[in-house]
Amino acid sequence: AAKPADGWNIFKKNTLYKSESGFVRDVKLKGRYHGQYISQDEDIDGVKDNEYDVYHHRRARIQMDFDFAHNLSFGFDANISDGHGSRTALSDEGSFINNFQTFNLQWKPSDDYYFIIGKDKQDITREDIQSSRYIKTVERAPIVNEIGQQRPWGAQVGFFTKGIEHRLGAWVYGAHEDGPEWVDFRANKGASYNLTYPVKEDLSFHFDWNYVNNEGGRERARGDADVGTFGSAYEHAFALGFDYEKGPFKVISDVIFGANREGVSASKGSAAIPAGHDTWGFYVLPSYKITDKLEGVFRYQYMDSGREQRTQRYGHDGDGDRNARLNVQNYHSVYAGFQYFLSGENLKLMAGHEYAWGELLGTDTDINTGSWQLAVRTYF
Repeated sequence: AAKPADGWNIFKKNTLYKSESGFVRDVKLKGRYHGQYISQDEDIDGVKDNEYDVYHHRRARIQMDFDFAHNLSFGFDANISDGHGSRTALSDEGSFINNFQTFNLQWKPSDDYYFIIGKDKQDITREDIQSSRYIKTVERAPIVNEIGQQRPWGAQVGFFTKGIEHRLGAWVYGAHEDGPEWVDFRANKGASYNLTYPVKEDLSFHFDWNYVNNEGGRERARGDADVGTFGSAYEHAFALGFDYEKGPFKVISDVIFGANREGVSASKGSAAIPAGHDTWGFYVLPSYKITDKLEGVFRYQYMDSGREQRTQRYGHDGDGDRNARLNVQNYHSVYAGFQYFLSGENLKLMAGHEYAWGELLGTDTDINTGSWQLAVRTYF
């Protein structure tokens, strides 16, 4: 019998060039679009603080991957512009490419070790390491966003010993404002270490450490550089976690600690976060594939102290700043939702509700936030 045609094969038609000889072996054009609708209410001490109902262009990126001879590869992932303003993630700077998420050269001379140089994601926690193309919730956990989500310029070396993967990195946490935000060596520097220990086929343990030379929280990671949210707000960030997958069931989790945070000023009744402040927290994220098309997702997280993160930070319009973040403590959140796969991870719909509760930092004032979240995600 004839094999049925794949009606969604357009997602895999992205090879621009392929050759078995010569220096250039493969060229691929890739991209992603993530849009999401957020409907949110927040109460402070029982009084409504804000309502927020907005559709976001959360991510729009073009990616190019080049494979060369001698196990070399180069790639970049660029944020693109929509040419106008509004409360979206797309810029109104007038250029097609806004800036680069990643921009690096990789060399893998053998299966035992590899090198990466350029702008790359600084890995910490299972949830943050997972690409936004595959994450199972609309936004990552507050404690994960509090310490992670960095893409500095740097150099990395990875190697394997008895099946255990190690990766060491040296980083520069700032960039020049012009052009694609090239590395600016006036920024503060740092280091990282990642370990992956596969216990068995369906279970692995992980350890991550990121370091920023921020003078114990008294300096910003970018130092004297023009721009840069490229480094963690914490001098030291640690994560110890695992991932487990058995059939349709999967769970990831991390315990997280951050030491010596950059200071943050007081906001709307919450106390300031002093320079050198520490935090800790954890999350547990189980998921279950109900059918080939439908997956249920749940997440609980706890953050000892820090700032509101997506989506809870949206909607504060004090002083005209609709993205003002409150400083919080003893902060919990629960997310429940699902993913519906129209064409696997290449095209999917997401829906969930997240309820977060805690206290304004330095007070006993309650803060409660409920967020309905709808999203569409596609990549090719």
